[in-house]
Amino acid sequence: MKLINLGLSGTVQVIGDKSISHRAILFSALAEGTSVIKNLLISEDTKASLEIVEQMGADVKIQDEVSITGQGINGLKKPKNELNAKNSGTTARLLIGLLSKQKFSSTLIGSTQLNKRPMNRIANLLVDHGADMKIKNNFLPINFNPKEYSFSYQNTKVPSAQVKSALILASLYHNEPTLIEETVPTRDHTERMLVAMGVDILRLGNTLTVPPTTKLEPLTITIPGDISSGAFLIALGLLRGKQIILSNMLINERRLGFIKVLKRMEAKIEILNIREENNEVIGDIKINKSKLNGTTVSKDEIPDLIDEIPIFTLLASQAKGLTKVVGAEELKVKESNRLDAMKNFILNLGGEIKLLDDGFEIKGIQKLKKGKIETLDDHRIAMTAIVANIGLNKKIIPDNFECINDSYPSFFEDIKLLGGEINE
Repeated sequence: MKLINLGLSGTVQVIGDKSISHRAILFSALAEGTSVIKNLLISEDTKASLEIVEQMGADVKIQDEVSITGQGINGLKKPKNELNAKNSGTTARLLIGLLSKQKFSSTLIGSTQLNKRPMNRIANLLVDHGADMKIKNNFLPINFNPKEYSFSYQNTKVPSAQVKSALILASLYHNEPTLIEETVPTRDHTERMLVAMGVDILRLGNTLTVPPTTKLEPLTITIPGDISSGAFLIALGLLRGKQIILSNMLINERRLGFIKVLKRMEAKIEILNIREENNEVIGDIKINKSKLNGTTVSKDEIPDLIDEIPIFTLLASQAKGLTKVVGAEELKVKESNRLDAMKNFILNLGGEIKLLDDGFEIKGIQKLKKGKIETLDDHRIAMTAIVANIGLNKKIIPDNFECINDSYPSFFEDIKLLGGEINE
């Protein structure tokens, strides 16, 4: 198939944000009453969260909207079978904090891919405070046994919203306030949602205070569009767009790193119609084709664009001059080692890239060639390949299309709405 429109254009409503969807599912299972969730992302990752809360006693109904009825923060029930997080790191890591505080034993397992991702970054912190969990070689599976334990203070040690969220979930069960400190601020969806559910979390600088909690109010929420998924359509717009608008998108300050860096590179991106809904900031994003210039992405910026680095690497190869990324060690423990994966991505297409211990350097503008991309079953590597295919008008094909369903099942439908087709 050839491109049917060299100037992609149109308006798209991107699927619901994955980070917020996971949290809405898990937190609704802890609420007293029925939560109603509109535009919930239904993907392979979020299905794992839905199935797990059902196993622990939540009543889940999926129709045009999703309703989840929980029995309260202490109302989870012992599951009859192992809890399978499948490929979802968010599901697994948040559950470590939650399951460690339950009055029943449980076992958390995952897919072959997830079993390669380290869980000790959370497990060790909680075990040091007395949690009873058995974890072999720092990976899933993990066996949890009931154990009374608590902590009054904990530093997250690594810049990870998943680690912070697991600590917050464990802290809800304490009898006294808990201080959680981050070295670098990370995504704050957990704090925002719990505040909306009646938990008076206080933030001062890089420190959170989580009060003892006995009750969570149910949610009524419409999930905004996922900015990390929308990043791939933003990239298409910058490479080949006439004018693309992504409506009702999440414009959380901790999720705008990708857009901020691109605007510094002279990207023609505008955020319109900004408003607040459900304690999150929402807006529309307008993108036009742009000539990008290279930049340096610092360590402090990485937490706010960690998921967008694969697609950013492709854009950096098409930006004039040198682009340098540092402080991105976290990419080594994602669905794949994304630093290595993107190095191989660029090299396989005849490009040049210099890998650093914590990032990379890349010069543009590179004339990448056709080729087959090894995705390592990583949805973001696969989608980056599709953007390269359409944006560069080259036969660039990922070795796995199915993994895209982990996060963005309507990806190809949205591309067609904008007038794009894959070069096969």
